[in-house]
Amino acid sequence: MNEVPIHLLFGAIGLVVGGFVGLNYSYNKYNLPYAIKKIDMLALICSVSGAIVLLLNLPYYLNFIIGAPLLGIPFGMRPGYGNIELYIGLIILILGAPLKSFLL
Repeated sequence: MNEVPIHLLFGAIGLVVGGFVGLNYSYNKYNLPYAIKKIDMLALICSVSGAIVLLLNLPYYLNFIIGAPLLGIPFGMRPGYGNIELYIGLIILILGAPLKSFLL
């Protein structure tokens, strides 16, 4: 049987932890049940920095341990909150991955 690479396990656990943090953050900050069309700067900073850290080659899989929870914060926010921030982070990650492999 094939084993799951340890870095994928770190990434999955980090994404879940970041999701719980994002859900708690959105419930504490926003008391409205619907999203206001406004960009949350903390979620945007977390998403962009998480995407950039995931693109780095850090020793001991630190990029998955640090980057996945940061990207998970806007991913785990309540429905309607954090969508734009998550999409910006994912676009950076999707565009950066082929660029990274092309440059290396």
